[in-house]
Amino acid sequence: MDTTILIIIGVVAIVVIGVGAVLIFGTSKIPLGNTTRLKKRFGAEYDHVVTAHGDDTKAAERELSARLDRNDKIRLRTLTDEERARHRDAWLAVQREFVENPERSVQDSRRVLTAAMTDLGYPVEPSGTDTQGFEHHLADLSVDHGDEVAAVHRAEGPGTDTDTTGTERLREVLMAHRNLLDAMLDGPSRPRRAGGLVPKARNGRESEVAR
Repeated sequence: MDTTILIIIGVVAIVVIGVGAVLIFGTSKIPLGNTTRLKKRFGAEYDHVVTAHGDDTKAAERELSARLDRNDKIRLRTLTDEERARHRDAWLAVQREFVENPERSVQDSRRVLTAAMTDLGYPVEPSGTDTQGFEHHLADLSVDHGDEVAAVHRAEGPGTDTDTTGTERLREVLMAHRNLLDAMLDGPSRPRRAGGLVPKARNGRESEVAR
């Protein structure tokens, strides 16, 4: 075989191998259309975004890829034990508030999640209404906690209004918020907790919300 052809084949092979290595190891970005890898990264949130886009898979994957792009610019930090304890104490106050004022409790649970995001290093600039801003925060969290974020979306449902939703629905929302907070405090590198169970309070007793 001609030497020039062999050289061309060798160069092409090196380029293909190099591109493959970058895609696999060099970045957290996932090529548009790589459905399998997007599903693995985002878990149940993948299906939620596809549904939100009217089953337009391409549009959904563009959004998820954009979330990965933003995530590449985020530098998370490890919380101290004191910070974790402070956020858990804030959550216990939210749970106690639920008995007297479920609507306010759910609103305050969003503030606890936002405070934890701030300490972890996520960007939490306000954008639009409280609901719009919270959705933006959930989008950033979904890269590391896709299943928990999807559970929040399932509990809240489309257009949930915390001022008029029934108490039982608000209880489900609060439970989903608690699971997300717990995942955030554990950190994205740790195993996720089993589906949908509300963790026990620090005194070892099941929380009031979980009953």
